[in-house]
Amino acid sequence: MVKKVFEKPLSWIERIFFIDFIKGLSVTIRHAFSKTITTHYPYEKLTPPKRFRGFFGHKVIDGTEPQPSFNEWTERMKIKVVPGSSRCVVCYLCKKACPVPQLFEIDGKKVEDGKKVVSVFNMNLMLCTFCGFCVDACPVDCLFQSDIHETASYSRKDSILDLEVLERIGKDWQKRREKEPDRIWIDDRQRERLWYENDVRLPEVGR
Repeated sequence: MVKKVFEKPLSWIERIFFIDFIKGLSVTIRHAFSKTITTHYPYEKLTPPKRFRGFFGHKVIDGTEPQPSFNEWTERMKIKVVPGSSRCVVCYLCKKACPVPQLFEIDGKKVEDGKKVVSVFNMNLMLCTFCGFCVDACPVDCLFQSDIHETASYSRKDSILDLEVLERIGKDWQKRREKEPDRIWIDDRQRERLWYENDVRLPEVGR
């Protein structure tokens, strides 16, 4: 048996004064005069939290490499340690972990002492979903995602990050935010310094 449910008919007062309409509009009216929580982008911008998944970068060798894993991987892959250059050990684990491995182009070259260094590391971000699997797979904390989030460009080539760009992003990141506590949100006292007028963009590479 199907039970029929009927709506309560409106009274003549509700019909004349649009009571239901006013009840619904009261929410809009209440918030219309409250302080907004949005920023006036692009004139006001917030720095994303440290763990934001933005453009990728390569951390460079500066003495803060994770030990002993970094030494173990450099010995295993026969990598020459060059201070100021990428930490990449050409292990290809990032490419293997990626759902779209075609976006990676990685290669290394041998140097005089028989060891090798990373020579090619291209990432085609037009194929990237920014899932972060490659970052999690990196055994030496080389590949990471920065707070660079304004990625619009007039050219497709700007969506391809090469080794030079990745290292520049890494050096900039290590200088600005490497020592910052690794948490999702920052407390109110530290949040005050996050408001600024200049946006975070890719470091200039002379393109």
